[in-house]
Amino acid sequence: MANITMPKFILDFISLGVSAFQRGQKGYAVLIIKDDTDTNFTSVEYTSIDDLDNIEEAKYTAENIQYIKDCLEGTPKKLYVFRMDTTGTLADTLKLIKGKVPLNCWISIVDATQVETDELVSFVKSSNLNDKKRYKTFVYKATTSDNMHVVNFTNEKVTFKDERAEQTGDKAVSYLMGLLAGLSLDISVIAKVLEKFESVVEPDDLDAAIGNGEFALFNDEGEVKVARGVNSLQTTGSGITDDMKFIMIVESMDLTFSDVYKVWNDSYKGRYKNEADNQFLFFGAMNAYFSSLAMDKIMDPNYKNIANVNIAKQRLANIPKYGKEIVDSWDDDKVKEMTVGTDVFVGGKVKYLNAMEDIDLSILMA
Repeated sequence: MANITMPKFILDFISLGVSAFQRGQKGYAVLIIKDDTDTNFTSVEYTSIDDLDNIEEAKYTAENIQYIKDCLEGTPKKLYVFRMDTTGTLADTLKLIKGKVPLNCWISIVDATQVETDELVSFVKSSNLNDKKRYKTFVYKATTSDNMHVVNFTNEKVTFKDERAEQTGDKAVSYLMGLLAGLSLDISVIAKVLEKFESVVEPDDLDAAIGNGEFALFNDEGEVKVARGVNSLQTTGSGITDDMKFIMIVESMDLTFSDVYKVWNDSYKGRYKNEADNQFLFFGAMNAYFSSLAMDKIMDPNYKNIANVNIAKQRLANIPKYGKEIVDSWDDDKVKEMTVGTDVFVGGKVKYLNAMEDIDLSILMA
């Protein structure tokens, strides 16, 4: 007789929890280029600059090769390059991306028109809202942003240390996107010295730019650094908090969402009857996973990070069948037992850790 073990989804959660910090060291990058040099392919994957041998380099213009190398300098886990014809439409390329790349990744387009930039922003917003994706995009001067998954870079000029010298800010998009994709969850991007640049033209008012949700670089005693690791989120409320304006927090949130969704989709969905005991197993596995994230300091170990039945939603969902008067008479434990159709209502509270970035120093002299 075969050995009986815990349900597969519990083992998957345990595995993901153990490897969460390691997986959080690197993310996936997606770079969209316009190139007619070799029209025999639409996408290719690279893991390092070493992958760009003579055969690969022959597929691109010199400018696009530079963009790809710039992105790979950030050492993302993997770079997906999507080629569109110079007369092609971005919408067609975005459809290909949606069917191929991981649900949690960074996406940028180089040499983009304003219309293409705003189209990419719209694509990321709608994919995350409607299709359970966790795409993030790094764009240059988007006209519509205000979203935790949109990082809006705004420096007018950057000066590279190589032969490119001074360029408009959009030429830095691929490098900076690769940097964010390859950044570990244990460090803020503001801690990185951007060795790629000699200097930058700063916004007229750096504090105002950051307050407006702009990702800005500044000159710091001969070094170029990121002023704040913020995304473009401005509007808060209805569960959207100021913490979500920080790239590090959103990366941690997206890692958690992607892990939970993957286990649900691969190992749980449709495989177990929707009754209370099975739901409790699922929530127990989630809570063990949260504990492992707290051990890795992705979540706060001093906070009670917990998932459970969303009692309010499950209570409401039972009313059409049993009536409001009867459902209102149930205590919370009864509500947890009364599962509804195919729905699993998940609720809970967690606290993600940000980086130490500010100091308030007061020293009294005797």
